[in-house]
Amino acid sequence: MKNWKLMLSSLALAGVMAAPAATMAFGAEGGHHKRGFEHMARKLELTEGQKAQLKANRDSNSESRNAQRQQLQELRKEIYTALESGADQATLDQLGAELGKLQVQKMQNHFQMRQQFEAILTDEQKAKFEELKEQRKERRVKWREERLERRTTES
Repeated sequence: MKNWKLMLSSLALAGVMAAPAATMAFGAEGGHHKRGFEHMARKLELTEGQKAQLKANRDSNSESRNAQRQQLQELRKEIYTALESGADQATLDQLGAELGKLQVQKMQNHFQMRQQFEAILTDEQKAKFEELKEQRKERRVKWREERLERRTTES
């Protein structure tokens, strides 16, 4: 029972941690999300028409994204409360299933937004976008390796 609760709470925490990363390219107005979009638009040399179309796509999806984000927050709070109160396994299973469905819906929405984004790009921009993704992946791998190395030298 304890392992299941730990796994469920870890899943909930992972969802909380993944939300900012998943919305970075298509995120809310302002803050680092806006700067990230501006940086990407500059790197891909998007036209004003492409930028306007992307903004329109983000704006049209923002209401459903916000509602979905609210549902996830409420469900995570419900799971945490159930864990604290010592809820039975059936309740935790049901809440976990609901969380899983919402996470899958979120992934589907993100995938559709990515497809909308890529549909706007020219072939040259798509190639540049793939190159940028690969560079980001390489930086992430390098950062993880350095982090692991620092941890092993500290211990």
